[in-house]
Amino acid sequence: MPAFQPHVVQRRIEPVLRRALDTFRIVVLQGPRQSGKTTLARHITDGGTFLSLDNPAELSLAVDDPIGFIADRRRPVVIDEIQRGGDDLVRAIKLAVDADPTPGSFLLTGSADFLTVPVLSESLAGRAVFFSLSPFSAVELHTGPDGMLARLCTSAGASGGIAETVSDLLRSPPSTLGRSDYAERICRGGYPEAIGLSDADRVRWFESYILTSVTRDIIEATGARRSAELPRLLRAVAARTAGELVLADLHRDLGFGRVETTADYLSHLEMTHLVVRLGGWAPSAATQAKRRPKVLVTDSGLAAATLGVDAQRLGEAGEPSRGPLHETYAVNELRRQAAALDEPLRFSHFRDTRGREIDLLIERSDGRIIAVEVKAGATVRSTDARWLAWLRDLMGDRFEAGVILHTGQRPQPISNRIVALPMSYLWET
Repeated sequence: MPAFQPHVVQRRIEPVLRRALDTFRIVVLQGPRQSGKTTLARHITDGGTFLSLDNPAELSLAVDDPIGFIADRRRPVVIDEIQRGGDDLVRAIKLAVDADPTPGSFLLTGSADFLTVPVLSESLAGRAVFFSLSPFSAVELHTGPDGMLARLCTSAGASGGIAETVSDLLRSPPSTLGRSDYAERICRGGYPEAIGLSDADRVRWFESYILTSVTRDIIEATGARRSAELPRLLRAVAARTAGELVLADLHRDLGFGRVETTADYLSHLEMTHLVVRLGGWAPSAATQAKRRPKVLVTDSGLAAATLGVDAQRLGEAGEPSRGPLHETYAVNELRRQAAALDEPLRFSHFRDTRGREIDLLIERSDGRIIAVEVKAGATVRSTDARWLAWLRDLMGDRFEAGVILHTGQRPQPISNRIVALPMSYLWET
């Protein structure tokens, strides 16, 4: 495999960030460590000032004299790993943009969620906009046109709408990928540093990643005293990825003493962007809060490495992690594509007491729904679409499209507004 060069990958969120810097005083870019935040921040603010709080000397200046640290700097001022600077630095930034409200004054990056870090109480409300940068999407890695989600969302107002886009997808050439190809992509994941490594080296990289940078961030931000338990917690979550989160079951398996401790440590993994919850969907907000969320590891390569699953094992038909890891990969890819769109989208899942279940619901800003099912197998039957059809009939015109993603090679129509597509169509459109 040729050496991978992450600096040549065009990040799809770049135009969105540039527009935000032209409009808002403060732009906050968050995401897991090693996802490419620093590289992107340097690229889009060439000519400004770059300050990294991973640098001990700069961190010391920021903590000792936060107002002086940012004074008289060439704008935009990029502050990398802002969560390390604490509340005083954030308040100094707030005062600076209140005195000079020029757009694009600050670009702040962070490996911990700015709004949930315990050591930060200042939210920059009304002054900042927030964006997430995940590891590379498949669309970015393949340097092709916009992915499937962008095509579906942007076609809604065009002549023919989503129906025409779906028809185009059904006329697309067969996928060239098979079971082993998907297994390789799932185990590779999207972290820039890990993509070009061998299987064995990638596992070592992920082990070090969890034990060093992530654990350090959590200890620094929360004062967590059981940091040695975090890898074990991540393994337990990876074993449940793409499944419903039952906190009591997770707590029982881990034995952390109190269920509140398990909940806190799970929140720490969410804070550092390693884990995400997908809420349960319902027609009304009042009932939605009662639904159990799904939990996903935010990168399939990280999940596979944590579970000790390699591409060869994942390609075996009887491997129990096949379904969950394929779903994790597909959902993460759609979330990564969504981050580059101007339209806000809400991701959730559906399951009710009658056993009706849909892997992913993507809700548009006007309430319309794109529903997705993910299959690790290559064969799609009409029964695989039964809950999509049920939701279509329930929602009427609000149901835009139902998509079954599979590992076969050919697209096929299933019924009105429901199609089965090869998973590679997520990026090969």
